Amino acid sequence: MSPPPGKPHRSRPSRSWAGSSVPSGRRAAAGLERIRDTTRAADLHKRRLGRTGLLVSEIGFGTAHVAGVAEAEETLFRAFSLGINFVETGRAYGESEYLIGRTLRRLGEDARAVYVASKTLKRTRDGALADLERSLSHLGLAGMDIYQLNDVDVESWEQVMASGGALAGLQEAREQGIVRFIGITSHSADILRRAVTSGQFDTIEVAYNPFDRRGEAVIRLAHRKDIGVIGMKPFGGFGMLGSLKGSSGGRALNAGALLRYALSNRCLSVTIPGMRFVREVEENVAFAAAYRPMTSGQKTRLRKQAQAFLAVG
Repeated sequence: MSPPPGKPHRSRPSRSWAGSSVPSGRRAAAGLERIRDTTRAADLHKRRLGRTGLLVSEIGFGTAHVAGVAEAEETLFRAFSLGINFVETGRAYGESEYLIGRTLRRLGEDARAVYVASKTLKRTRDGALADLERSLSHLGLAGMDIYQLNDVDVESWEQVMASGGALAGLQEAREQGIVRFIGITSHSADILRRAVTSGQFDTIEVAYNPFDRRGEAVIRLAHRKDIGVIGMKPFGGFGMLGSLKGSSGGRALNAGALLRYALSNRCLSVTIPGMRFVREVEENVAFAAAYRPMTSGQKTRLRKQAQAFLAVG
């Protein structure tokens, strides 16, 4: 793999969200009608992804569940066309990387505005480098904006941090200019705290929603240390919205309220809801363009509702 200069060269041509608050719901509903009738980018705010310096849309695109969806490529294309400029994928996500690559080629020169993050489950230097090469091939890229160590837990932490571990491989790739920034994802707040204090990672990816508050302290710590924070699972994980809709106790915990909760945390650089269909992209973009941050009282109320739902469920 030859190192690309600067921004990685792209190998291409040279759900109901209303009701979280009356004002936000009305603005989002009006915005949704405009968005459905336009091909122009929406007015999405941008945030700085920590010390990477990348300016990313407040909502990105999590692609864990796009594989196998008939309109997946159209969904990705619509997201990028509406101004979402951060997409997160991984080697474990089936054909997700292929779909993103095809969509980037379809965008042509506009694809240069899209930042791509992928990740590996391999724990050794050689394994991580092999996965990186596969990711680049599937995406049709010569270089990667962000490559992450995926789902690191207590057992695998020592492996990835060892001299022959996955981190060493990604550091080599960064030195060669193939990877710009290195990140880590985990469901363990302790592991993410170790990652932040190690100084070896440019970004962390952590679950952030009112159902799971374990990552709140490390999110604040990462923000203080200027490490980019990618918020995953804003809706509580795949299938949670369906469970909420089917429960009287979950009605207040709709997609709009949950997305607003995530967007209201200024320590998050970007939140990446999973989206499978064009309508979901349009709804989420409309809401993100129109929302107002929650007050501390509103956040507390939503957390209590979330915990009450979990207690009953």
